[in-house]
Amino acid sequence: MLTRILRYVKGYVRIRIRGNSPERFLNLCRYHHIPVWGLEPKGHAYEMYVTIHGVKHLGPILRKTNTRMRILKKYGLPFFLFQHRKRKVFFAGCLGCLALIYVLSLFVWDIQIEGNYKKTDETLLAFLRKEKIACGMRRSEVDCPEIAKMIRKEFEDVIWVSASLEGCRIRIAIKENSDSGEEAEQGAEEKKTGENSEEGTDLIAEKDGVVRKIVVRNGIPQVHEGDQVKKGDLLVSGKVEIKNDSQEITGWQYQHSDADIWMETEQEYEDILNLSYKEKRYEKREKHQIYWKTGKKEYDLGSEMKAGKQVEIHSSEVRIGLSKSFQFPISVGIRTMRTYKNIGKTYTQEEFQKILSERFALFQRDLRKKGVQILENNVKIYKDKDNAYARGTLTLLEKCGKERKTEHGNVREND
Repeated sequence: MLTRILRYVKGYVRIRIRGNSPERFLNLCRYHHIPVWGLEPKGHAYEMYVTIHGVKHLGPILRKTNTRMRILKKYGLPFFLFQHRKRKVFFAGCLGCLALIYVLSLFVWDIQIEGNYKKTDETLLAFLRKEKIACGMRRSEVDCPEIAKMIRKEFEDVIWVSASLEGCRIRIAIKENSDSGEEAEQGAEEKKTGENSEEGTDLIAEKDGVVRKIVVRNGIPQVHEGDQVKKGDLLVSGKVEIKNDSQEITGWQYQHSDADIWMETEQEYEDILNLSYKEKRYEKREKHQIYWKTGKKEYDLGSEMKAGKQVEIHSSEVRIGLSKSFQFPISVGIRTMRTYKNIGKTYTQEEFQKILSERFALFQRDLRKKGVQILENNVKIYKDKDNAYARGTLTLLEKCGKERKTEHGNVREND
C-alpha cells in the first residue's frame, strides 16, 4: 500500500516497447536500477510500468538495444497537477479544506461514556456540560485527571473513573458500585466492628424448603442439613451467649451473621400465550427522506414524515469523520416510512410450542446465571380454546439467607 502511494506521488507511466532485443532491454534496466513492474507480453511487443525518473534514463538503453518506446498512459500526482494547473479555485478549495480539517482537529467533537448502568449518558453529559466540558471545547483545555476527579466527587456510587483524550474524542470509562451507598456504608461499618458490634444481623429463610448444605463463617447456626424450614424461619443467629466459669449466661454479644446456605425449594412456573395475534403486512411502496444534524439542530430534505396508525418510520444515521477518534459534529441519515396492514392469524401447535419452549429456556438460563441449580423439571405445555399454557413446578437448589436485624432476647435455642 505504501509503495503504491509513493509511486502515485512521484508519478509513473505505462509504456510499450518493440524491438529485436527486449530481453537485453530488461537486463539493462535492471543493471541501471530502473524499476519496472506490471510486465505483459502484447504480441511482438511488451507493456510495462516505469517511473518518471526511470523514463528520463531510458534513452541510451533504447539506442543500444535498437528498441522503440511508446508512452500509452500517464499516472500520478505530477500529471494531475499539470493537467489542472489553470484551475486555481480548485486548488484554493483543497487548501481551504485542509486548513478547515486542521482547525477542526483542535477541538473536541465527541464524548463517549462506557461502563455506566445506573447513571444514564444524559445524566453524566449534563453534569459535564455544567462543568463546561462539552463538544466544541478546545483539546488543549481538556484535563483528564480533573474530569475523573469531578465525576468521583459528584457521584458517590462511582468507585472508579478513567478519562482519556483520543483524537477529537473524550473517552470516559467508569465502574459503579453494585450496592447502594447506604448498604455499602452499613456493610463496611459492620465489617469494621465485627463481633463487637452492638447491633447484629440474623439470616432468615426467604422460601419454604429443605436445608441441603450449610457453611457458617460467622454466627450461630439454628438449623442443620436435612431440616425442613418455612419462610421467615431463623437460619443463623447473630446473638451469642456470654457465660462465666459456672456456665451461667451473663450477657449477650451481637455480630454480623455470614453463611452459605443451600436449600432445596420448589417454584411454580406459568406462562400464557394468546393463540390469536396480528401480523404486519408491509406495502411495497416506501418513502425516503434525507436529513442531517449539526449539534442539536436538524435539517430535512423533502416532505415531512410523521409516524401514525399503521405507519412506521425507520432511521439510519452515520457520523461523518476521518476516523473513529476524529469525527466531525455532522451526521447524515435517511428515514424510511412504511405503511402496513394488520392481518389476524392463529398460532399452530408447532409455533406455540416453539415459542413457549424458547421462553422457558430463557427463564432457566436466567436461573443458572444467578447460581441456581435445577434438580427437577415438571413443566408441561397444553392449550385450550383461546390460549396456550406452560405450567408446572421446578425443584431448585439455590442459595438462601436474607439478612434481618437481630432481635434482643429472640434467639431460638437448639434442641
